[in-house]
Amino acid sequence: MASETHPLAAKMPAGEMVGDNQPPPAEMGGETEPPQAEIESEMQPPPLPVCVSKVLDDYNLLAEIIVRVGFPTSLVRAAAVCRRWLLLASDRAFLRRFRKLHPPKLLGFYHAYQCLEDDNFFPMLPQPPPPELAAVMGRASFRFDNYWGTQTNMMGCWNGRVVTMLLVHLCPMTYGGVTYGEHRMEITFVVHNPLCSQRGMAILPKLDLTFKGGSMYSYENLFFFKEEGNVLSYFFVRIESARDETKSKLHVSMLENGDGAWHTHLTLTVDYLIHARPNLTTILVDNKIYMASDWNEIVVMDLTDSSISTIQLPQGVDFLTTGTTMLSRADDTSAVYLIHAKELQLHIWLHKGGNWLLVDNICLREMCAPFLEAEPTAILQINHVGDYTAEFLFLEMGRFALYLDVKCRTLRKLYELETEDLRFGHPCIYPFMMIWPPTFPALQDGPQEQGQEEV
Repeated sequence: MASETHPLAAKMPAGEMVGDNQPPPAEMGGETEPPQAEIESEMQPPPLPVCVSKVLDDYNLLAEIIVRVGFPTSLVRAAAVCRRWLLLASDRAFLRRFRKLHPPKLLGFYHAYQCLEDDNFFPMLPQPPPPELAAVMGRASFRFDNYWGTQTNMMGCWNGRVVTMLLVHLCPMTYGGVTYGEHRMEITFVVHNPLCSQRGMAILPKLDLTFKGGSMYSYENLFFFKEEGNVLSYFFVRIESARDETKSKLHVSMLENGDGAWHTHLTLTVDYLIHARPNLTTILVDNKIYMASDWNEIVVMDLTDSSISTIQLPQGVDFLTTGTTMLSRADDTSAVYLIHAKELQLHIWLHKGGNWLLVDNICLREMCAPFLEAEPTAILQINHVGDYTAEFLFLEMGRFALYLDVKCRTLRKLYELETEDLRFGHPCIYPFMMIWPPTFPALQDGPQEQGQEEV
């Protein structure tokens, strides 16, 4: 009877064997196992060419290379190469230079009248999007499904975070800005991390406020946040004004990360009326809060030395018409920008050292021509300026919402309101920016640097 053939034998060339009949490796074609030292030598990477080594060993040349990677995400990947690269990338002077060359990118914007909606985020990436930004947006979640059916206000976007507010009035209520009878209010702030959705949302401790009867109060758009290293602080300002409008009292509540409750940071009383205008940008710069008060002045509240001062607006500039004058941060913490729209021109002022300096004029006549053809009586207004150093503005003209690239001097339409929505005006626009500075892994056996976290 014919012998059975191994199933693999039919697939192998003549002369080759399988299974138990296969000879040991030493007998196959005369090949032998290479020595262990030879194997380890082959596994080691070849030494770098001399020219490459000279570049990577030169701190200044290495800095010139890494500063050009363009995106914070690429900077973090470069920092993960080795300890030396990490110390370079996380150096404060290097980060200041990197930010100046590559300002934080605008990823998109939220827009809302007052109550937050589920689908009010609009991305604004260049087309085609750079792979780095596309990857960031692909991992992000900008929806707020938790708020379906709730009355939640949008407070703003800041450094990759979104802050919302849930406000509960405890009777009696306030009518016409005047409180009738003492009453309480509970405010809950929620901080979202759309770019790191796995972190979820942080619900801050409730802020319990008491309002006296017969007084007027301002608190809209007077919520601020500040980050220094790993310390995140929140401030809420409430302005109490007497009925006779002879004096005002400012109450500043503060919460730092890790605190279990808000506490009174300071209370200041002044012998004149302060009424913060809710539709104007009120900003926190370093430890100073700038807010538009009277028609031609800015009130500056210093949180460090507990003082209040005023700044008169430049000649010909005022706060009388809503949407024509707004404040903006500058890179220099001792300065502040003022953006003023007049007819079809934008005037950019910088206040520093007690003086105003006109630093830029932008004529929008030609850029706005297509929108004026569609709506000849439309008036140019500012919706949001963000940080002017980011080099963009959000504008309104009639039913059109517009985006101005200050550096490139280009204007484009974002959206157009329906006729029935014009009676409500334009919703507020909240720019959503890339996180800055990036978070680097910290060295476990070394000092923790600015912007690093323990790993």
